[in-house]
Amino acid sequence: MAASSDPSSEFGLPEGYFAQSTFVADDFVEEISRADLDFSRKHATFEPKPFVRTFERALDKLLSAHGELGATIAQLERAADTSASDHRKKMARLKQTFGTVGSSFERLETQISEVSSNTIRIGEQLDTVAKEKERAEAIKELVEFYAELNEGNTRHLDALLEGGAEGMLKVAHTLRRLNTIVMDNEYSAPTDAAAKRQIEIYSENFEKSMLSTFVTAYRDGDVHSMGVAARALDAFNGGVSVVKAYINQHPFFLSSMVDQAHDSIAEASYQAMDGVSDIASRPPPPDRWLVQLYSDTRSVMFKDWAIISKVFPRPIDLMQQLLKRVFEQTIQAYLETLLSRAESQSKLAFLRVLATAHQETRRLVEDLQKFDAETITPAVMVLETARRSGNNPQGLLDMPGDAQTASAQFSRSRSKKNLARADNPGDPAAIDDDDELDDEDAARERLGEARSGVSSAVAIAALIGRSEGDNAGVGLLHGFLNRCCDDLFESYTAGGNYMSTEQAHLKDACRQILVPFARARTERQGTSRGKALLGMLSSVTGGAGSGGTSAGADGGGGGGDGGGASGSEPAEFEGSISTQTMSMMLQVHAEAIARAIELESDVAAPESVSALTALFITTLGDNYVFPALEDVLESLQDLRQEPDV
Repeated sequence: MAASSDPSSEFGLPEGYFAQSTFVADDFVEEISRADLDFSRKHATFEPKPFVRTFERALDKLLSAHGELGATIAQLERAADTSASDHRKKMARLKQTFGTVGSSFERLETQISEVSSNTIRIGEQLDTVAKEKERAEAIKELVEFYAELNEGNTRHLDALLEGGAEGMLKVAHTLRRLNTIVMDNEYSAPTDAAAKRQIEIYSENFEKSMLSTFVTAYRDGDVHSMGVAARALDAFNGGVSVVKAYINQHPFFLSSMVDQAHDSIAEASYQAMDGVSDIASRPPPPDRWLVQLYSDTRSVMFKDWAIISKVFPRPIDLMQQLLKRVFEQTIQAYLETLLSRAESQSKLAFLRVLATAHQETRRLVEDLQKFDAETITPAVMVLETARRSGNNPQGLLDMPGDAQTASAQFSRSRSKKNLARADNPGDPAAIDDDDELDDEDAARERLGEARSGVSSAVAIAALIGRSEGDNAGVGLLHGFLNRCCDDLFESYTAGGNYMSTEQAHLKDACRQILVPFARARTERQGTSRGKALLGMLSSVTGGAGSGGTSAGADGGGGGGDGGGASGSEPAEFEGSISTQTMSMMLQVHAEAIARAIELESDVAAPESVSALTALFITTLGDNYVFPALEDVLESLQDLRQEPDV
């Protein structure tokens, strides 16, 4: 079968000859005439006829194969054309089918969209119906409460009050809505007067009861009862009354230090500032009582946040009210008294006390801002997120019991450090003591560990978008605390008040330092005028007698000059430029520049520094350098005059 199907055998060629990849005509002729060539070589004769017959047979077979191959190609082309036509028809049908399927999907999608829209509309309508139903039930319940109160019946409300925290919240919401109805219907019928009076009485009793419960729980340290009463009052009137009660009953405002008269405190503290009005002495340390007051403020804020975050629904509002009360009442009252004491003594005392007080206040504000950014703001963000998502925010910020102890230790360590700085401003050991720093670092570390109860708040806050690169170090109270600090010193620094005082002090201080120089210069000028008068008298008189008189005068004058020279050497020294005087004036100027940088804003500080420097240079030149140079020139001119013979 293989030999019959292979055309190579018909030509007497090896099997698979025509299946080769290449075809060489010379090789083909040699292969088909190999037998004739072998015969001719064997007999040593060349007979062309066998070759002719061989080539004729091969040519006939090639022509026959060519015809068969052409017929096969034509048949395959027809088959290929038929297959291509069938393929095109199938593709056209398939394309039509896909178009039909696509149209069907589009219709299905349109129908699904219509069904979705209808479903959404139905859901919205059902939601509206549910809300209307709830509103109708709430209105019905309010009407029932209103009717009961109009009849003087409060049993339903009393039963709710006995139902625990949820019942108190419901009573608070109900009373708030009833009060709104009463206010909206101010000119209602006289028959509603009884209901209005009963609502007002019940609301007043409810608020008093909740406030009494809150105050009692506050004194007993019952955080849970405080939280229940605070949430109820927040639902009743926005929490205004409970915030006032918390602040008014706060031990910080009732402590012995604050109860003492500010006048006596400021007087005793001010008397401890040695050399506050002496321009030659270094600026005194910050006021001791002010440092203690700021330390107590830090401790109060660190401790109270653990309670405020658990008790009040909006803790950030209460923190603002508490801080505002501390700054506007306690700190401002003491600062005004202290600064009035300093101002009554001298400008320098006032400026020094003002600068140190501002420095300590900024340190307090920075500590509170750091606590706000690390603890308060992340916790508030967690509470707001939980409230918006409908979850119960209570329990998210339950600090462990060690938080208050750790924050108290941290505050005490800072207090010791500040007091040591106030007592020994020039002693580095009092400020950089290793043990004290170790205690503060340990207290800070314990405070961070104790606040691990709110570390989850920080993590959640980071998850909801508060990354380290997105206002990482800025809390919600940052701007508020800056405003509190600015308001404390606004009356002293605004409107150029501080700069006018600072410039007046700089002028007075420079003139005070230059008093010895001016006195010596005046005395030297008087001595020069006396010498000129004696010279005129000696030139008018003549003769021996006059010569004796002149000699006596010269002798007396010589003795006087000698005594004057010996006695006026300190005056001459004081009347010339001295490095000690310049050093003192530069010290006064440097202290004024430091105060300007501390008290002025970042925008106004460069201009203030430039103004103080220009004033210092002008005062130094007009009152010290230029007069001294003039005296030197006069002395040089006196030396060039010829002696009187």
